[in-house]
Amino acid sequence: MSKMKAAALKEVGVIEVETRDIPSFSEEEALVKPMVAGICGTDIERMWRTGTWKFPTVLGHEFCGQVEKVGSKVQNVKPGDRVIINPMVTCGVCRYCRSGHQNMCVSYDYLGSRSDGGFAEYVNVPAKNLMVLPSDMSYELAATIDPLVIGIHTLTKADIQPNNTVCIMGAGPIGNFMIQLAKIYGAGKVIAVDLSPEKLETAKISGADVVIDGTKEDVYEAVEKATGSLMADVVIESAGAPQAVENAIHVAGKQARVVFMGTPHRDVTIHDKVFESILRKELTVRGSWCYDYKELPMNEWQTGIDYLYSGKVKIDHLVSHRFDLDHVKEAFDVVKTRENFFNKVLIYVNEPLEK
Repeated sequence: MSKMKAAALKEVGVIEVETRDIPSFSEEEALVKPMVAGICGTDIERMWRTGTWKFPTVLGHEFCGQVEKVGSKVQNVKPGDRVIINPMVTCGVCRYCRSGHQNMCVSYDYLGSRSDGGFAEYVNVPAKNLMVLPSDMSYELAATIDPLVIGIHTLTKADIQPNNTVCIMGAGPIGNFMIQLAKIYGAGKVIAVDLSPEKLETAKISGADVVIDGTKEDVYEAVEKATGSLMADVVIESAGAPQAVENAIHVAGKQARVVFMGTPHRDVTIHDKVFESILRKELTVRGSWCYDYKELPMNEWQTGIDYLYSGKVKIDHLVSHRFDLDHVKEAFDVVKTRENFFNKVLIYVNEPLEK
């Protein structure tokens, strides 16, 4: 067989399942069969608003699969292995790559936006970007490793201490993962803030002690009440919404840590008094971007695999929709607006989808 199906983004708003040649692969690459892939918030932006670096491009960077073939120099994986794919293909030679901070690479490729990703029956991937999964780990579970690892990386910036109060702005898939992670890391109280009642229900299942509906409550007053006026020790902003950005600073307690990881898609304005509170409260404000894959202080990808495989982190309540590859357009229609509830949407690429 020399042909395959691939869901190619032709232009903003136009994605088509087409027949293509199966890609070739180099001596340091593997040919991978994507099995299950997730739709990320950035996929939604690329599909409906921004596009990709070039057209056509096969979307999908949150995916797992099975190794079909390997190049002559590949030693870390073999045909038949179940693998998770790190979609950030880094240069390996710049100062950041050499220091273990590959997410800061000055010249990187990215599967699913800069080059073809996982919404296809086959994709060529550098073998260094593959990690072998337990042989009995389900592909659906493995497809959520990427967003979980983003949450793990974010919380490494937050320095959660035992019994800290952690406030998470945004209860999407990554926000829900961080609720669970905050509990694992010893948080005493976790507060979730969102505008969707359905997402706040999932936040409760994830372990949030307090949920705040920003459409019905004053967020500052609600956090003040939940903390006895001490406010939050750690605030994570995962929504990227302008109001959430300002609220994140507003609800932070004195000498708190505030981490921004949500990508904004419009201008963010911070009022002068809110900005002044960064100074007066001596806040530590940090950004978080993607993930590392150095071994120390921990391998974030292996940690993500372990948390999901052991059941410490759960996804059953987070997956709201499943589609096969032929219906990828319908999947993107579901996530086009916030009018209908959705959480994690999965594409069953090669893995059979039970109807």
